[in-house]
Amino acid sequence: MASVAEDLALLLFDPTTGRSIVDGTSLDRAIGGALLLDLSLSGRVTAAGEGAKARLTVADPSSTGNNILDAALAKLGGSPVRAQRAVERLASKTRVPVLERLVERGVLDRRSERRLGLFPATAWPAIDPAPREALRSRLGDVLLKGGRPDEHTACLVSLLHAVKAEHKIVDGPRREVRARAREITSGEWAGAAVRKAVQAVQTSVAIAVSAAVSASAASSS
Repeated sequence: MASVAEDLALLLFDPTTGRSIVDGTSLDRAIGGALLLDLSLSGRVTAAGEGAKARLTVADPSSTGNNILDAALAKLGGSPVRAQRAVERLASKTRVPVLERLVERGVLDRRSERRLGLFPATAWPAIDPAPREALRSRLGDVLLKGGRPDEHTACLVSLLHAVKAEHKIVDGPRREVRARAREITSGEWAGAAVRKAVQAVQTSVAIAVSAAVSASAASSS
């Protein structure tokens, strides 16, 4: 099964243009948060406290068998760290490794291009659209039809909600889709330990994105 981070990255890139459907700040924080949730789901990280002030602790430093998750685990260190700080740590330099994993799986391609004919950039268009469509279908069942999410899907919903992207993934009324995503994020779809970690990470990603947007607006004014 693909990691939460891989599935989230796949959802956040347009399959035709290969470009992110959210800004770079939101993308990186969401992927950082997804890595934390992968570590929580595998029992490597636990959360104590509420929201962005919750402290995350490495409960099991053993290898996950996934080099990207192992690198993320190493970044957290041995001491408890606030959820928001943990998101920032894992947001740094993790986007490309996660996308390259999708390239290795034959799901995405990596292409060099120039934006506006001048600026070098990398696009990640889909080679195989089926995995993304399967994810969209699963999210549609949960967000539009009232289906009950499993842990993996609920993690995806929580992160899409944090970066305000759920309505960009499923076709439905934005207000209703976001309300359902909010309900799932705070719902009892998993054990208490996982829910605590998800809510801490979701809040932290949302705060980090909001702070970055505010800082950008202030600097341009």
